[in-house]
Amino acid sequence: MKSQFAADRSKALVVSKNWDVLSDFTEYLPEFDIPFLFADSLKAVPYGFLSDYRRSYVFVSIDDFGGPTFVYDQLRDLRHNMPNTAVILVSSEFAVDEYGTHRLSLADVSLRLPFSKSSLLLALNQAPVNLLAWRQRVASQAHSPTTLDVNDQEVLTRRSAFAAS
Repeated sequence: MKSQFAADRSKALVVSKNWDVLSDFTEYLPEFDIPFLFADSLKAVPYGFLSDYRRSYVFVSIDDFGGPTFVYDQLRDLRHNMPNTAVILVSSEFAVDEYGTHRLSLADVSLRLPFSKSSLLLALNQAPVNLLAWRQRVASQAHSPTTLDVNDQEVLTRRSAFAAS
């Protein structure tokens, strides 16, 4: 019996230089019937590998590249060059797995290394949901009549309101 990922023709790309990270994916992704490739840098991402698949994932081990600060621009480029691909960050620096939406400008899900098979399965299921939310946000911003620049607006706090009266 094929898994839901095989039925969806899912594919994955793992961007890492670390064998420990790669070995976890080598063990778990075949159990979910997800074919995958490895790339050793964000510059080596084979965009064509994921282009024709309904569900595709890019896992980026950000520890291998100096952390999120050092790959921020590359992650944003990846996000914009592959808007239909779920991006999942993995790092030993994360305190916990993060399946919410607060990192949507860079990724759909964040997994703490080492991760379990069940954490990976949850990430594989949640990432496309978050990807859809990110795409909807981008589309609504593109159709917005004006962009909101909070830096140019006065923020009214209780203290400033009290001082003004």
